[in-house]
Amino acid sequence: MLLAWVAFAVAIPWFGIPALGVATVLLTLGAWVGGVKTCWRLVRRTRVLLVALIVLYAFATPGTPLLADWAAPTQEGLLAGALQAWRLLLMITALAVLLACLSREQLLAGIYGLLALFKPLGLPLERIAVRLWLTMQYAEIGAHANSLRERWEAALTLPNTPASSITLEIPAFELRDLAFTAVWGVLLTGALLW
Repeated sequence: MLLAWVAFAVAIPWFGIPALGVATVLLTLGAWVGGVKTCWRLVRRTRVLLVALIVLYAFATPGTPLLADWAAPTQEGLLAGALQAWRLLLMITALAVLLACLSREQLLAGIYGLLALFKPLGLPLERIAVRLWLTMQYAEIGAHANSLRERWEAALTLPNTPASSITLEIPAFELRDLAFTAVWGVLLTGALLW
């Protein structure tokens, strides 16, 4: 699933409007089934970024001005900004579906398994795994805080019972994993060629 999300992240910049529409329908269904709450929380946290993206594109892209007396914002800029915001929104929704389907341990084991390919290059997998584990642990603590002050306090305090060791159960690569990867590869290739 993590590999499918990475492939989706790599492919989405080349999606046209029809492919973005299909992805929107599929991810909306996935978010509805898997995690509307997680999806809404992630989207709410990025709302300023989404608006800033549209505004920056609208004012920085040359084209036909919306207002006669002003050079910006432009129609082309608004369209380009809206498309980029749409892509980012789909990435956030896909991440929410991924987080709803996988536990923290499964997600970390998946990242560890994907990064294991780079271990011969000297990549310190154990250190990366520990840092990711701690980051996820602090993110969960901060997610339960309601106000900004509670979030700051949660970020500055250590958890009550910090883990002294981390154990990952990394499953073996199976035939269903290969089939899942192949189906996603075909779907993404078809979406790119569409």
